[in-house]
Amino acid sequence: MARLTTNLMTILRMDEYNVVSRPAPRLSMPRDMPRWVHHWLWLGMWWTLVGLAASPVGDKIWNPGKPYHDSLLLLFVVPAIGWLWKGRGEFFRRAMQTVEGPILLIFLGWAAVSVAWSNYGHFGDAAIVVAYIGLFVLTWSTFTARDPQALQRLLFWSAVGLALSALLSIATFPWRSLNAAISWQVQGRLIAFGSLNNPNLAAFAYGAAITWLMQTSVREHRLKWLQFAATGVMAVFVVLTYSRAAWLAILVAHGCMLFVVHPWKTKQRILALLGVAALAIALGGWRYMEQRGLSYRPQIFVEAAHLIWLHPWTGLGMGSRYTIDIAGIEWTHSHNALTHTAILLGIPAALLWVWLWLMVGWRSWTFRHMTTGRCLFALWIYATVAFQFDAPDLLQKPSVEWLLGWLPVAIGMGLAWRARESQG
Repeated sequence: MARLTTNLMTILRMDEYNVVSRPAPRLSMPRDMPRWVHHWLWLGMWWTLVGLAASPVGDKIWNPGKPYHDSLLLLFVVPAIGWLWKGRGEFFRRAMQTVEGPILLIFLGWAAVSVAWSNYGHFGDAAIVVAYIGLFVLTWSTFTARDPQALQRLLFWSAVGLALSALLSIATFPWRSLNAAISWQVQGRLIAFGSLNNPNLAAFAYGAAITWLMQTSVREHRLKWLQFAATGVMAVFVVLTYSRAAWLAILVAHGCMLFVVHPWKTKQRILALLGVAALAIALGGWRYMEQRGLSYRPQIFVEAAHLIWLHPWTGLGMGSRYTIDIAGIEWTHSHNALTHTAILLGIPAALLWVWLWLMVGWRSWTFRHMTTGRCLFALWIYATVAFQFDAPDLLQKPSVEWLLGWLPVAIGMGLAWRARESQG
């Protein structure tokens, strides 16, 4: 505990100059690895975000993102393992010196152990998921620590890629006849491709991209227009999903950012977004929100609390399946990240996740004076709101939950790591 407290106080003494301006040579690409491996890794990290919406929809309804997951093995997993293996001792040691590192290790370790009493999970599958999450977090945190500005460029071009997939989704939606899209076409709720063939999940993913793109600073005139166009396309997409949770998350995140950002141009973008939203609500959007009500969320929460109470300490185990029945409607999760985690892993593990998530929020606040920190802060607020309504399963293969949960964890840990390097 004393070491964790010392680490936290060290971070509190960091400033923007130390984090951004001073180099961290130990985090550079291993010299005996060719430069094309670095570009391969960059492509894999970009595809980890963009491929959620741009990959083909698989032929299995229960796993429409299978082509995406298969492609990640080559594009992301292979170069990431190669990079981290070369610097495994240094990378792991630096990660464990942050507050988040030990918390994450304990959380993932407990998740893997809980498979022993799961009603459906298999240890082999759980081990792969846990290792996958660890690989993702360590790779992205190392990339952030190595060069926060490179991370900003990666996030920018990832948002552009997602915007292109959103544009294609809007253009082709009326003519799609995939099984997973039929019910949504009847309801008129827009979906994307790959793992985002669900309006709520698609809205969360594109809303997250809007949130970090709005905080990204670009200097070139053509890139500013590209930023504006990408934001507009994704905003239209999110509106057409009719996902009220995503709408609320976007509005809350950007409303909070008005009190954080200093550049007037960034505030202008935020005010324009909030102004358009207010106009849409005034012109009739409030009627739609009123008609759909609370979508049984209070009743679902009560049933989730009952399930937690049945197994408060150990949970059902990672990978377990359960159902919540309300008014003849059956759900396979609790529509809330905290309660879903508590149902599967127990209350202690859920509190451990809360501790980790609050540390991410603190990191984002600490580094709010730099662009990467503002992107993280906005994304953290956005995800915090989104997690209350859907996207609850953090312990699965790459999905929109990774974009909302594990990506902020990785960026926050990377910034703390960078700060320690700057002091050392």
